[in-house]
Amino acid sequence: MKRWPLFAAIAYVVLLFAGLVVVPAAPEATASGARIVRYYQDHADGVRLAMWLGAWSTVPLVVLIAHLRSRLAGTSRDVMLLGAAGVVVTTIVWSWFNLGLALHPSTLDPHVARTLTDVSDYFGPVLTVSIVLLIAPIGLAAWRGQGGLPRWLAWLTAMFALEQSIETLTVFGKRGFIAPGGPMNFMLGAGLYLVWLISAGAAASRPVGELA
Repeated sequence: MKRWPLFAAIAYVVLLFAGLVVVPAAPEATASGARIVRYYQDHADGVRLAMWLGAWSTVPLVVLIAHLRSRLAGTSRDVMLLGAAGVVVTTIVWSWFNLGLALHPSTLDPHVARTLTDVSDYFGPVLTVSIVLLIAPIGLAAWRGQGGLPRWLAWLTAMFALEQSIETLTVFGKRGFIAPGGPMNFMLGAGLYLVWLISAGAAASRPVGELA
């Protein structure tokens, strides 16, 4: 099936959006430990369901990445593989913190909850570098006209890579738009990430010999 990379990208996005629907956004980085405890007490089941959907989303993501990697050659294949591994592994570790906090919400200590949430908030800031390693080889191949990837994907990748590079500054943020785990990570960055994946899936669904 020629369109399966695009279908894999769509399946991944659908599973992630389903997870967003079943649970409200987590408290911001400046929220008190008591507020975090209330969040997990009120939404523990939703958090577990969201993380379950997120776990299954790994399947179409890996399928898409494998197909994209097949369009590359040489060192680029290895760079992309390591970037993709960073994305997958970091996401899994982040889910552990969310699931752990949701397991026994009635006995959560506010100070412990705040500390564990602080650790998981750095999921987004650190993930940015792995994403750059994942997408840059694809953008370079598209720019060179390799693997049947269209030139427009190179421009989109360059824009996204620039945004992700700037987004690393959320490591130093403490509140507001650039707070770790804040809007720059989970709205701007995540939104562009999903757009890039759908676009890359569409591009990878084209025959290798088809140019644009």
